[in-house]
Amino acid sequence: MSNVVIDIDNVSFNYGAVPVLEDVSLKIYEDEFIGIIGPNASGKSTLLKLILGLLAPTKGVISKYNHAGKKLSNYIGYVPQHSSFARDFPVTVGEVVMMGHVNSGSRLFRYKKGEIELAKQVMHKLEIDNIEKRQVGELSGGQLQRVLIARALVCEPEILILDEPTSNVDMRVEEDIFALLKNHSEHMTVIVVSHDIAFISGYVDRVACLNRTLVCHNTESISGKMIEELYDAPVKMIHHHH
Repeated sequence: MSNVVIDIDNVSFNYGAVPVLEDVSLKIYEDEFIGIIGPNASGKSTLLKLILGLLAPTKGVISKYNHAGKKLSNYIGYVPQHSSFARDFPVTVGEVVMMGHVNSGSRLFRYKKGEIELAKQVMHKLEIDNIEKRQVGELSGGQLQRVLIARALVCEPEILILDEPTSNVDMRVEEDIFALLKNHSEHMTVIVVSHDIAFISGYVDRVACLNRTLVCHNTESISGKMIEELYDAPVKMIHHHH
């Protein structure tokens, strides 16, 4: 197995007196495509915030490493569940993608030639270069999602984290986005949070099932019974063939 890039060691988290995560341990490896699934309010977004360093564990330790085994602090791209700007905010696709550079130390909205070039490459890869000048308020859900992914990729992260990246798109677009992420996971670690177990199991290498505590499975070992136990409800399993 390749190097560990994120080591979550016996982590618990409480909001006040309310336990959200209990004794969660998980090792995530270099160039792995891992899905984190679970019902609503199971702690998925909290776990992402802990990995990103936006929250601190109540107990336990999260360590992040780059491919050389050194401790990692930045180099994480993040695609939130909801875009952080209003849809009617007057900003173009190209401008949103370039915002991904702001964290890399660029002076606000003054970019180096290399950064502009990289943004163009990322937009081309995500097939949004033809809408670069459009206002984000005019975009479909799928287009906006690609723009947000491009914004996260433009800082050339070693780890890409996505929170419910396909919650507002139809199934065909969902397939496009996951195929795209699968492609990217060949040279970066991709962590995706989803509630759609049947769908993501066709793409990811492993699935971490989270409902306060965490159990990890290789995708081929996932059964309907396992899902029912996680969600406390019968679930129809759908098998996707690629």
